Amino acid sequence: MNLPRMMKQIILQLNSSQVSPMVPSTTPLPSHFPALDGLRGLAILLVLFHMLSLLDKQTGLAAFVYFSLSSTGWVGVQLFFVLSGFLITGILLDSQRAKNYYSGFYMRRTLRIFPLYFSVLTVAFIILPAIGIQPSPTDHNNHLWLWTYTANWAALFGDSNEPFPHFWSLAVEEQFYLVWPLLIRSMNPLRCVRVCLIIVLISLVVRAYLVWEGMDHTLIYQNSFCRMDALAFGSATAAALRVPSWKDWILCKHKYLFYWSIGVALASSIATRDFAIYTPFGSIISYFLVALIFALLLTAAAGADVVGASGWVSVLRFRPLQVIGKYSYGMYIFHKPLHDFLGAPLALKFNTSQSVLLSTIYIVISTCVIFAAAFISWHLFEKHFLKMKQFFVAKL
Repeated sequence: MNLPRMMKQIILQLNSSQVSPMVPSTTPLPSHFPALDGLRGLAILLVLFHMLSLLDKQTGLAAFVYFSLSSTGWVGVQLFFVLSGFLITGILLDSQRAKNYYSGFYMRRTLRIFPLYFSVLTVAFIILPAIGIQPSPTDHNNHLWLWTYTANWAALFGDSNEPFPHFWSLAVEEQFYLVWPLLIRSMNPLRCVRVCLIIVLISLVVRAYLVWEGMDHTLIYQNSFCRMDALAFGSATAAALRVPSWKDWILCKHKYLFYWSIGVALASSIATRDFAIYTPFGSIISYFLVALIFALLLTAAAGADVVGASGWVSVLRFRPLQVIGKYSYGMYIFHKPLHDFLGAPLALKFNTSQSVLLSTIYIVISTCVIFAAAFISWHLFEKHFLKMKQFFVAKL
């Protein structure tokens, strides 16, 4: 595959003033993309396979395949970032003229994110210690990073964010939610695309500089500036679909965008040795390539939804995968504490770290338990806050 030629073709097509007659330029973008629920489900499954793996025996073909797949599961977080960029930017661009642009957006995000997040912290750091249960041996001063959504900066100051080390990604997204509406308020879609591409370039440069300076991998992995290219790629995709002269071409070419995502994924996997991020080259380029792949895949899925296409996208519309996507936020919140404090200690008694089969069974059972916890949380707690979002709909 000639990637430079492919990218040149994309640019020429996007800059073309001609539109395809296959899809009328007035085709509205839906408020909900079913295939993206499937992508969200895929993202959390990738994360769980990566985070719940207990196998430490690396001999044999089965173990090699297992480790290769589980070590690449970190890309699930990158997919979450691309999805967030796409969905949030679409909401902001469509509500730019709303009288309650800021209050509507921030309140709806607050109702979706804060209740479960802060309830978990309250239970862990206030209620459990009050009854004599200490969930973490770390200094309580470190918990400030979690309360303030700045956990991804803790490592820079030599602190930790235990017992919720996975909350760093939620901090990155919350910082994005806070800043992005301010930047995009007066941008038209075309300008937004250009700004996003500049952000992608800045992210590459920042990672290259930190690698050059010998910065610790964890700092690069969790730093907002190092991970903002995924959010920017998702945002650029949402903006591109709102540029009239680009939209029709994107919608009509959704199948080719899917093929390109597969082609770029295969070529990138070889170039980066399965998207390794622990090498200097991988630390710089793997994040970029994974974000690009998922941006192409997301665009293809969104385009297929708009034009009502079937085929490959039916996989993302698979009902169980969409249901998992619906509860993915709660699953992400609960997976690490359930694994660390309940699952892993129990699983090690059955010697799961030495068997591919037993380790896989553990992941399947744990995923079911985590899903159940998220399901119960959503129906008994979260949805009551989500109902209040109706009071903060954009007033155009």
